[in-house]
Formats: sequence, C-alpha cells, structure tokens
Amino acid sequence: MENNVSHSSEEAAIASICENFRTHQSGCFVLDKDDASGVATLTICNPTRKNAISGSMMVQLRDTITQLEQWQQGKAVIIYGAEGSFCSGGDMNTVRQITTTEGGRQMSILMQYNLKRLQNLHLLTVALIQGKAIGGGAELTTACDFRLMTKRAQLGFVHVRMGITPGWGGGSRLVKLLGPSLALDLLTSGKQLNGDEAKRIGLVNDVLDCDENDIDDVLLKCKQWLQQYVKGAPETIRAIKAIVVSAMDNTLPDALKKELEIFLTVWGGPMHRNALSQNLKHR
Repeated sequence: MENNVSHSSEEAAIASICENFRTHQSGCFVLDKDDASGVATLTICNPTRKNAISGSMMVQLRDTITQLEQWQQGKAVIIYGAEGSFCSGGDMNTVRQITTTEGGRQMSILMQYNLKRLQNLHLLTVALIQGKAIGGGAELTTACDFRLMTKRAQLGFVHVRMGITPGWGGGSRLVKLLGPSLALDLLTSGKQLNGDEAKRIGLVNDVLDCDENDIDDVLLKCKQWLQQYVKGAPETIRAIKAIVVSAMDNTLPDALKKELEIFLTVWGGPMHRNALSQNLKHR
C-alpha cells in the first residue's frame, strides 16, 4: 500500500511539472515502431537547435516511453538525432526561462524520471550517436543499454563549461558505467571524446563503419549490429532485460527472488516448448 501511495504521489508531481513545461514548445520526438522486426526508432527532432530537448519535448518523452512500455511486439529501440546530430542537451530557449532553483528542480525531476524509465524499459535500448552528444545529450546516452558512435561523432559531458553539474541522472550513471576516476576525468575536464576514445574507455560499445552523410546507411549498419541481440522472441528478450533491471536496483537476495519470478513467466511457455522439441540448445 505504501509503495502504491508513493507511486501515485510521484505521478501527480510529474503531471504538475508537465503542465508547466509543455508550454516551452520546440521540436518533437518521432517514434516509428516496426512490429515485424520488433525494432523501433526514436528520432530526436529539433535540428535548428542541434536537437536540443525543449520543455514540450521533455513532456513528450514521458508519453513516448509509455507507448514503448506497452508495445508487446517490441524487442529494441534505436534512439538517434535528426540531420546528423544526436542531441545538444536542454534547449536554451527553455533553459533561459527556468533559471530559478525551482525551475531547475522541476526539470531535473522530470528528466530523471524519464531517463530512469528509459533505463528500466523492458526493451533493448541503443543510443546511435552521430555528430555531437553533449551535456544532457550525453546524459541521455547513459540511460541506454548500448551506445554506438560513428567515426566523426563526439560525446562530451560539457556541463562544467556552463558552471553546472549533470542534473538528469547522467553523472550518477556515468560513475556506475566507468567508475569514479574516469567519471571525474570526463566531468571536470568537459572533454569531448571521439568514437575510438569512447570505445577505448568502455563508454561506447562500438564505432560504426558507415557513410555518416547517409542516415539510411547509418541506420542500416546500426540495425545490422543490433541483429545479434534481437534473434529471440519479444517475451524472452523483455524477460531478460527485466532481470538485468532488477539486478541493478535490488540487493542480491531481492534480485534472486525477482529472477525466479521472471523465469517462471517463460519456463514451459510456447517458445520454450518449441525449442525443446527442436533441440535448439545445441544448434
């Protein structure tokens, strides 16, 4: 009961913040779900602002994640920016209107809520980084399961240049990804990494060999890379992701209980029985 009350209170607070932020309008997110492949694309579309995320886009992101949570055919989602640039963080037109402590608090709460839900999404998530992913754009990538960069792309936590810290949860996630020393290196220097540098320290999974001026080729290479992870059935992939999410958020005893619960949702199911009948384990 206490958890339900807490969740309801959080949802009410988020709804109130959304009413304030939806008036700061610029750009949009474009979601394209492909039921046949189970792979969706989510485009950050605000190219005149280097795909910065406005207040209205922060609200739309909340609603888009809800659509992905409800997508039963889904296996994965690829997040990328329109017109060759990933995301430059918060839209300055929005930011300039919320420079009070309360304004910053509301933005941080909303985006931490959004990116935590993205991280917990029972789909595989891929940040496909072209151009620049800086500031809040870099923070967004840390909420994804996989990060891919093109050769000329740059990734940087440049908050220090603006006299601020990460506020969307990216600082904390960066420490978990790289450890405190490397996280401090990136956060205090504000340096921007190319694909090879980011891969060397373990921040990105791979650097794509593609025509960076052709978004169709970039997406094709990304989907080809992703194919190795989406061969399973949607319910199996979502169950595996749920186990990983549980392990990140819980103590080992609680995570083990959750793993058992998830395991029993697929054990003896249609996909399991079919695999047993065909002896697929040893193929």
